Amino acid sequence: MALFYASFKRMATQPVVHLTEESYRERSAYEKGTGGYMWESGFDYRTKQWRVAWGSTRADDPITVCIDGRSYFYSYNLKKWQGPAADDIFCRQRNAYRFITDGLSTGGMTDAQAEAWIRDLQKDYKGFVNPGEPQLAEVKGRQYLRLVVDYRPVKRADGRYYGGQALMWSFKASGLDPQSHPYYYNGAMGTGYHVVHYIEPRSLMTAYSEVEQTPVLDESGRPREGGDWYKVRVEYHLPGKMPGMRATGKPARPKLTWPRDQA
Repeated sequence: MALFYASFKRMATQPVVHLTEESYRERSAYEKGTGGYMWESGFDYRTKQWRVAWGSTRADDPITVCIDGRSYFYSYNLKKWQGPAADDIFCRQRNAYRFITDGLSTGGMTDAQAEAWIRDLQKDYKGFVNPGEPQLAEVKGRQYLRLVVDYRPVKRADGRYYGGQALMWSFKASGLDPQSHPYYYNGAMGTGYHVVHYIEPRSLMTAYSEVEQTPVLDESGRPREGGDWYKVRVEYHLPGKMPGMRATGKPARPKLTWPRDQA
């Protein structure tokens, strides 16, 4: 438990978050390594500057790039850029939350704000965060702490089970506004999560994670049927720096360098 919250705080207090992420809508696609969409993003919480390059995983599909609040489009078939778009909704700062975190954490907090978030999680949502025992793992020739964390929806006074919404409620204990400090969770109010973290032993920063949504629970505590399956793989570029994106030349498609978790 101590390792998890120490790492959680370290990640939440990064002034700049820079990551590459890949999403999956079907378990079979994850097992085959064929994601649906990929993006690389950077968000500076000090200046609120953000950038993202987003598109499907298909090599010839175009990508959208947000730079200084404006979107540009690159066609690999036509080998040309278009933009900036005249009516740009995609790149508005209020939409940044969808691309700048793993859907659970954030960045840009002070120590006191992160500690307030953690205290509220521990006090008001007991049983929601359930870390396992860390294990040493070697990836790309380096040692990491592999930590599995299950976020299990908890029952509240109204008789309903809440998962992701517990993150939002406890986030607000920090005093931050999730609109101006872009934050939201992946999934529904009752969504749980099965997460695998690979943590750097010295810095306690997460270098890579896999976040899988688990089913919403009904009022009896049983998983609801028919829910969508969703998973993301997230590679964190540490220490976080704003990516140097330009609407010139042929851009490299966002790409993960980490292998899928095989344990």
